[in-house]
Amino acid sequence: MFEITLQMLPILILFSFAIALFHTVIITGLFELNLKPTWIFFVIDPLLLILAFFLLPQYSGIVFIALFLSVFLLGIIGFVKEGFESVVEKFRESRAQKKPVWKILLGGFMILFFYLGFFYFGIYTFFIIFFLIIMSSVLPSNKNRYFFYQRNLPTSKIKSAAVGLAEICGKAKALEYVISPVSSAKCVGCIYTVDEITHSTDKDGETSTSYREISRKIDFNKFLLNDDSGSIEVHPEKLEWINFPAATESERSSRRYREFILDEKTEVLLVGQVFYEGAKNIFRYDENTKVFGMALLEVVNFANKWRPLKLRAVATVLCVALFTAFILIIPMKVQGTKLIIKSVNFQEQFFKNPFDFFN
Repeated sequence: MFEITLQMLPILILFSFAIALFHTVIITGLFELNLKPTWIFFVIDPLLLILAFFLLPQYSGIVFIALFLSVFLLGIIGFVKEGFESVVEKFRESRAQKKPVWKILLGGFMILFFYLGFFYFGIYTFFIIFFLIIMSSVLPSNKNRYFFYQRNLPTSKIKSAAVGLAEICGKAKALEYVISPVSSAKCVGCIYTVDEITHSTDKDGETSTSYREISRKIDFNKFLLNDDSGSIEVHPEKLEWINFPAATESERSSRRYREFILDEKTEVLLVGQVFYEGAKNIFRYDENTKVFGMALLEVVNFANKWRPLKLRAVATVLCVALFTAFILIIPMKVQGTKLIIKSVNFQEQFFKNPFDFFN
């Protein structure tokens, strides 16, 4: 049996305070339990170790190992709990928004893959997450498709816009006005959202705030888009508002209420399909390219201006990530003033458990 000696006891007691800190963070953070008093683990963990040393000396080492492993066990249980609750909450939200069941299940499997991947791939998980974040910014989505076609399409005058995919710019003109629910403003269209506010405090006492949308109401009728050449009727079904700022915003009773307004004074840029219908051209959702978006002209100009800098930043971060991965994967040693890189079997390296890196 592993028995703690008198010389080892003070060091392990200090180590038990670190274990108590992790216990406190996990219980209050992942399990969201309110400890009273908050320092209770700083008494229990060292006390268990001291009692084991005097009462069960032959098992005292086992007690310490159990305390140490309990941190990982509680962490795993906490992560699984958080993941399960997140999947359930996402399922409820998706069903409320009437999303297809296959998309809901896919999202749940992705979350499950993340948790399982973390325990198997170890430190490599962070590189996988980093890669997925970068890929999400370039994979097809309404917003990404909008900016892709906006950069490649010329801005057409409304009067001369050809049938098919087009980019047009102008000011909206209501065919039937909408009254916004908060400010009672007469406008072309509005979106009203309600977000749930969540406040959390970390171990350093710093408070962070997160928002989760729980309700969205869109009030939008057909409207005209005018430029100096003419006008075209816009059918707003499936029209996405991209990077629109909130016209009004307020918070009360753990809720945030925001209102987005399309008025008749601001220039907007639309990407969609010009379609000939009823002896006139209309502008609508493009079924082929799956794009139909609207953004403020000044927002689009700003995005285009800073895009080269963004691409350079992404390239730099990728290079740093690859270099960091190279350092972690390739075995190296320092011999005097020389850095010696050993040969490595990449097939064996990627198929073994990355936690062996710390052994």
